[in-house]
Amino acid sequence: MESFEALAARGVKLRAGGVRGRYAPSPTGRQHYGNARTALLAWMQARLDGGVFILRMEDLDLPRVKSGSAETILEELEWLGLDWDEGGGVDGDSAPYAQSERNDLYGAALRLLEDKGLVFRCTCSRKDIRLAASAPHGRTPVYPGTCREARRARLDRPWSSRLRVPDRSICYQDRVTGSVTQDMKTEVGDFILKRSDGLFAYQLAVVVDDALMGISDVVRGMDLIDSTPRQILLYEVLDLPPPAFWHVPLMHADSGERMSKRFGSATIGAFRADGGTAPRLVGELAASIGLVDSGQRVTPRDLLDIYDADSFRRHLQKVANSSESAGVTGVR
Repeated sequence: MESFEALAARGVKLRAGGVRGRYAPSPTGRQHYGNARTALLAWMQARLDGGVFILRMEDLDLPRVKSGSAETILEELEWLGLDWDEGGGVDGDSAPYAQSERNDLYGAALRLLEDKGLVFRCTCSRKDIRLAASAPHGRTPVYPGTCREARRARLDRPWSSRLRVPDRSICYQDRVTGSVTQDMKTEVGDFILKRSDGLFAYQLAVVVDDALMGISDVVRGMDLIDSTPRQILLYEVLDLPPPAFWHVPLMHADSGERMSKRFGSATIGAFRADGGTAPRLVGELAASIGLVDSGQRVTPRDLLDIYDADSFRRHLQKVANSSESAGVTGVR
């Protein structure tokens, strides 16, 4: 394997060649409408800017991966009319495109951070942190720093690797939602890079993947916006340029709940089994966020004829800032 520094430099060079977007689903079940809409928006952003679109499988958490799910996701995206230039069976400069095959890269990044003295071992359980942090009900407790000093870590217990966060805020300008600020010490705390079960954490993996693949723009759901300051911090300490972030509104069911695999939300597979066509579903996904009128049948390519890069971004900004933020689907 090339050195991490060499791979990072290649990622910077790839990014300098133009816009590079991506869609990175987790193969843990069937795609619901919310997944499909995010994929559509990420694809539109890359295509409208004349860029490269990459498909990456985030199968890092292997115990949760479902057999055949990755193949189903690829087939459903093709059925919708979404294509990609790298990943998903298409060779490219940034292979491999499945996180389960990239552990050596994550390990190399972790060692760089360890060499900088930015990582410490932590033996705290979730219960330990919850009790020590005394977080308000409903909020994720902030790590209280119990194991920050190596002499306090009980290494006879399973341990995770945590990043020492600075006592300052991380601020960035989201391309959709605007200014975002998060205090790393009081709102986040030292966060995990490698879990006690040996699996690398999402925060580290996604930064390494996007940086080494030269991703210039990350379009994803609003539920991940709180993760972004942590990821920007990782870009900083790894001496890597962060991408532009686009956090788009989440899709909701008619009941008002946001769609998720966990709650068995309506899936592309079920829509197809009921006789639905791709232009109908794409039309309703686009209509659910106001890109077209309800009832229109369109292909993803049709949408590229309606919008240009600037009008697409302005539309997403308007929807995100609206009190009627693209909730109910209208998909049947």
